[in-house]
Formats: sequence, structure tokens, C-alpha cells
Amino acid sequence: MANEAAEIKIPADIEYKVLGNAFGLMIACGGLLAGTMMSERSLGYWREDIVPLVLAFFLAIRLMQSFVTTVTVYQGIPPRSTAPVSKENIQRMHATVAQLPESMGYTPEQVVEEVARRIEVQKAEAAKRAMK
Repeated sequence: MANEAAEIKIPADIEYKVLGNAFGLMIACGGLLAGTMMSERSLGYWREDIVPLVLAFFLAIRLMQSFVTTVTVYQGIPPRSTAPVSKENIQRMHATVAQLPESMGYTPEQVVEEVARRIEVQKAEAAKRAMK
């Protein structure tokens, strides 16, 4: 019962929330840099920069919350194994899908003949269209 109450519900897109909050914080800090406080070099003008200040504060709190949640999630996941993949580990179904068909090797003469044939076919079709 205690374990069920201690579980944290984690959204599936937690990494995107961390990145979104980080970029939002960067934009809010850019607003602060362009604001009156920085241009006048005085904290007395904080009222003119209240919107970027509130956004930066709000996004910093959300960034810390989502970052802590992400770190706690990834602490419980074991690291990936770096064992080499052997042929026995590959399933037969995946092996057949991954195989490429054998390509036909054309000689230069065959290529020239095929191109010439296609040009003749196109000329004949153009002549038929011109006759109509």
C-alpha cells in the first residue's frame, strides 16, 4: 500500500517538457536582456520588466521540476548492455526483411541499347500525338 502511494505518475513526453522549459527560459532571459533594467543598469526599473521576470521565474521552477522528475525516472532504468550482437540473437523474421535483393548488373552496351529503345518509343508516341 505504501509503495502504491509513493509512485510518481510520469508523462510520456517528459524529455520534451524539459527541453521546452529550457528554451522558454532562454527566451525569457533574452527578454530580460533586452529590457529596461539591463539598458539602464538599475534594478529600480523592475516594474517595466515584470513580464519577463515572471516568465523567467515560472519557467525556472517548471524546468527544475521536470528535470528532477526526468532524473528520477532515468535512475531506475538499467543501462543498456553493450554486449556484441551475435548471429544467434537475430530473429529469422528480421533477417529476411533486412536482406537486400541481388541487383542486376548491366553492361554499358545494354544500357545504351535500352536508352536508344526508350528514345525510339518516345519518338513514336510523339509522332502519334502529332498525327491526332
